This record gives sequence, structure tokens and C-alpha cells, in this order.
Amino acid sequence: MSIQGPETAAWFDRAYAAMVNGVSSGWRYWGRNETLVLSRGEGGYVYDSDGKRYIDYHCGFGPIILGHGDPTVASAVAEAAAAGTTFAFTQEREVVAAETIKQAVPWVERLRFTNTGTEATMHAVRLARGVTGRDVVLKFEGTYHGAHDYVMYSTPGKPTEAFGSPYRPLPIPMSSGMPDVVTSLIRTLPYNDLEGAQRLFADYGRRIAAVVVEPMLGNAMGIEPVDGFLQGLRDLCDANDAILIFDEVKTGFRIAVGGAAEAYGVVPDLAAFAKALGNGVPVAAIAGRGPVLDGWAKGGIVQAGTYSGNGIAVAAAQATVTKLMTGEPMARLDRVGHALMEGTAKILAEHGVAATVQGRPAMFGFYFGAGTPHDYRGVAAHDEELYEKLVMGMIRRGVMPSPDALEPWFLCAAHSDEDVATTLQVFEEALVEALG
Repeated sequence: MSIQGPETAAWFDRAYAAMVNGVSSGWRYWGRNETLVLSRGEGGYVYDSDGKRYIDYHCGFGPIILGHGDPTVASAVAEAAAAGTTFAFTQEREVVAAETIKQAVPWVERLRFTNTGTEATMHAVRLARGVTGRDVVLKFEGTYHGAHDYVMYSTPGKPTEAFGSPYRPLPIPMSSGMPDVVTSLIRTLPYNDLEGAQRLFADYGRRIAAVVVEPMLGNAMGIEPVDGFLQGLRDLCDANDAILIFDEVKTGFRIAVGGAAEAYGVVPDLAAFAKALGNGVPVAAIAGRGPVLDGWAKGGIVQAGTYSGNGIAVAAAQATVTKLMTGEPMARLDRVGHALMEGTAKILAEHGVAATVQGRPAMFGFYFGAGTPHDYRGVAAHDEELYEKLVMGMIRRGVMPSPDALEPWFLCAAHSDEDVATTLQVFEEALVEALG
């Protein structure tokens, strides 16, 4: 049974004829008769081309933190657009936005704007390599750091049996078209494996330029770091003059206003921020502290972009972060998210489904299986079929998380207590249906 209504189906026919598979990103294609076409969003809801409303827990894979069409952000963007957007010079709005980010994330000394999370992690890795004079980068299985060859290895969706022994894992490229030579510059480990990282640094410590890590797995069910893991990485980098990079494309301005440093108490050398930074407007930043920033200040390490720091992007960032710093949006996210996490866990237990609800209130995921996974290999036993049936049943009923369990549920501050009640009712109805 297709989830497309007649108008949505007609629009997708047009999309399919004009764009490859009818989408501009491969992960948006759910199938010929299952891919939605949306007409608008408002607050915590999106509407398809038939006018059907969905409670949105997809939130564009995480950027929507205040709500779709937030009036404060929309007004700031409109004002910036009318004043001219791209000058290829430093502009006043850019300066104010940078100052605001520094206020929200106190460890940040200086930053540069760019446009996407992919660009932010790419520039961060290049900066680390340029400053250290080393080439090897350590990343962790089940983390996704953007669509560039530097780090697109052992990503979510790849079968874990391909990764080899957890003692000496094999870095597996995500895509065809990635040069073989890049593989020699990547080392991978299971997430939360501090002992493995210690062994790796003992063998390659003076060759490792950077450790890049999602503080919380934004593409693997919201798995969080075990106690001591992030601090252990910090200590290893300090002892070996390597750069610690936090990929906060999903966690930044979402799990806490101050990001992972506020949530987990560990400070990186560099961080990549994007998504929630602009409430859906494309904007990103590479933020840092200490001598690593001299790599840009003294020249010779390229970071550039025609649209970096454009007026619309920085206006959205300024408005979003300013509103988040009032504390009110985060308080609402915390209340609503806790209610959903607790409510869904209770329903699953009442129906005898072994499951873990994990993550933070603004960004949490579901593992359908026994125990609690602490790395990507640990989710291999997840009951993917049951979860997908559950979510597709929810979507037919007007509640929309991603049907891919690796993607967490993303909340925004516009979600209400009424939305929680509706979601829990729909969750139980769809679960009963999925269990047969």
C-alpha cells in the first residue's frame, strides 16, 4: 500500500522525470511509490502535496531545532536577503554571528563559516593534517562525517562482517569512486573502544594527524560514549600531539546549546558544526582553539568558499543560536523528548518487545534486540523488519520518523505535549499492527 496520495504521486512522477530517481540526495529515495513530496512545513509538522499533515520527527535529518518556518529566523533571513547576500568580503552579520557562537560555546576561540557539514569536516581534517604534517586519520565504525573521501569509511549501512576483526579492523569505503590510495590513510576502530585506540597510538602515534569522532552516534541509533571514552581520546591526542576533532554536525546546538563539551565535559581542538546551527538554512562552521588555528592564520592551508559566511546563512545562525540561548527551547525539548523516550519504552515493554531507547531527549534512537549496544557492531542483531513495519505504519497514520532505525528521532522545540500523546497512541497502534 503506497503512502503517496494522488497529488503526491503526480508530483513525484514529475520529480522522477526531472531528477535522478526523483531526488537530490540518494538517502531521500524510499522507493517509486513510497517517496513523499512535501509542500510546506510549519512548527513541528510537515505537509505533503495532498495536504496530509505529519508530526515531523525527521526534521530534515536534524537541522530543524526551533520548528519549521520559525518566525524569528524567517524574519532575520528575509532582512538579510533584502540587504544583499554574497559579497566575498567579511560582513557585519557574519561578525555578530561568530561572536554569538563563541558566547554559546565558550571553549571556542575563533571560527570560520562554511556551508555544509561535509565541508566543515573536510576542512577540519585538512587543517589537522596541514598543522601536524601527518596523514593518518582515525575514525570509528558507524560514524558518518560527510560525503568526502577523507573519512567515508566503515559508515552506517555497511555490513559489520566486512569490517574484519575488531582488534585490527578493515576500513571499508562507502562508495565506488573513492581512490584506493586514500584507504591507506585511514584507521578505523569500533566506537567506544578506548583500548583499541591506545593500541593504535602505540603503533602509529607519530603518524596520526587527527582523531575524528561523533561524540554521540548521529547515524547509528544515538549510541552515547561510555564513561571515559571521550576523555581517553583527549588524553591520547594530547600525549601524541594529534588533533581531536568533534563532528558536531548533528549534536551541536541540539543535545545542548554548548554541544558535546557541555553534555560530556570533554573539549576538542576543532569541531564541525552545521544542521541545527541554522534551523534548516544551510550554514556550517569550523570552530577551534589553540595553536591549530595558526594553520589558517599563517596561510598555506586552504579553506575557502564563495558562499561561506553569506548573509542569509549567518543571519539564520545568529537568530537560531540567540533563541536557543534563552533556555526556553531546550527546556521544551527536554520535557517532550523525555516523555517520548519513557512512553515508547513503556509501550515496547508492555508488548514484550526487547528494545533499548537511547540517546538524548532532542535526539534519540531505538535498538530492537536484547541488551544495549555500545558500538555499531552491536546493532547487527537489530530487528530491522519489525522497526520498518512499525515506522511505516506510523507514517500512514501521520507521524513521521525515519524508517531507517540508524537515524535517530529528531525533535524540535515546536513539538507539544499534544504531539507526544498523539505519537504514543500511534506508536502503540502501529506496533500492534507490525507484530501481527
